[in-house]
Amino acid sequence: MLPIKMLQEIQELKLRGYSINEIVEYYQNTCKKPPTLPTIRKYYKMDTLPENPGKNLEKDKVFDNEPLRSATIEILRNNTGMKIFISSVYDVLEERFVETGLMESLPGNQQTLRNYVKYLHDNGVVDNTPEDRRIYDHVFDTPPGEQMLLDFGEEQVTKNLRMHFICLLLRYSRFFCVFAQDHRFDAVEACRAIYRAFEKLGGRPSTLVIDQDAVFVASETYGEVVKTRVFEDFCTEQGLKLWVCNKADPESKGPVENLVGFVKKNFISARTFTSMDDVLRSLPGWVERKTNVFIRRHSVSPWKYSGVSRRIRCFL
Repeated sequence: MLPIKMLQEIQELKLRGYSINEIVEYYQNTCKKPPTLPTIRKYYKMDTLPENPGKNLEKDKVFDNEPLRSATIEILRNNTGMKIFISSVYDVLEERFVETGLMESLPGNQQTLRNYVKYLHDNGVVDNTPEDRRIYDHVFDTPPGEQMLLDFGEEQVTKNLRMHFICLLLRYSRFFCVFAQDHRFDAVEACRAIYRAFEKLGGRPSTLVIDQDAVFVASETYGEVVKTRVFEDFCTEQGLKLWVCNKADPESKGPVENLVGFVKKNFISARTFTSMDDVLRSLPGWVERKTNVFIRRHSVSPWKYSGVSRRIRCFL
């Protein structure tokens, strides 16, 4: 956006008989950064200067039209004081308007929405809460289908509802699954979630990467890991090898820890849940959309190049 003084200066130079090329030379000779040539032409051809040049130069805010304006403000106000990410707001708008058929597509991309949210913050329509991010990632190169990483997460989504979820991530292709419930996972529920991930993938990896969670590991002494009975039976049944990480060792399974954070930021932060049923209705569609994004980003198909074993043994 050009300063008002520069716009006025272009009009004055025009009245003094300067051509467009001479105006460009004028700015260069006076060591001033010239406006772009299309901008100079636009204001050179104007008969009068607009009353409010700054406002007239602003781009149309495509998200400032109903019902997107009300929906965006509602999402931001419902999450005042919480960490909220634009990608999450954008995903909620997609879910609410595109997937329900109200719109063919959103009128802008995530950057357009980010600019609009900044506009809302700058004009005091919604509170501006600073973001505090921690980014940590260390990825090993492993063959396709060799490792699936697993981690648990939890988040207080309402005063009376705490969401517990399990994340499973194929290290090579970034194919992932997320399953949630309203209480902590026990050994049977965790093994059932792992089996559901195998079913969705259509095969199983050779190694599970886990930490020393009590659901899986009963004890560990001098590097000797004793698995819980249910989990040991499941690993034997499925023919799985284990890589058990040391405590506080994000280097070994940083990608799945990032996925836990991604679930909190992108899925939970912009949504308002009233019950666990709301979570279970929204989560599968979100996983499907975001899994496709992850896979496209890494240019890998988990189905064709995952390298997983095609055999899944029955687990009940």
